[in-house]
Amino acid sequence: MANKNTLESAFAGLVDALDRGDLERFFGTILADAVIMDEDLPFRVDRAGFETHIAFHASGTWENFTWKPGEVRFRALGDVGSVTGFAMFRGKPRDAGYRLRPMMFTQGWIGSSAGWRIASWHQSPIVGHVNRPSPA
Repeated sequence: MANKNTLESAFAGLVDALDRGDLERFFGTILADAVIMDEDLPFRVDRAGFETHIAFHASGTWENFTWKPGEVRFRALGDVGSVTGFAMFRGKPRDAGYRLRPMMFTQGWIGSSAGWRIASWHQSPIVGHVNRPSPA
């Protein structure tokens, strides 16, 4: 049954799969026709495009990388859900020091009897957002 608790569980499974490097399970959570706008790509991609993008990073370009979400908020309304929050991308390219990239993300999820799946995912670096209050 699609509800906030099952959405939280699906998101935890996504994060766990990525942490373990289980890319088959990770990508299995994303619909084939999902719309993905990643902070590291200048264009929208679907799951296949995202798989190609991640494969580039996992192919030896990086020694390791992690995606750690925080301040996560969940919302489920029937069979539609959203997950929003901040995340820290931490990676170590070969022959270079660690890189940290703080970002914000929003995911749109669709629930069904088969469980929750990602229909859209947008993440962007925090540096591209508001740095100070608007003028009064």
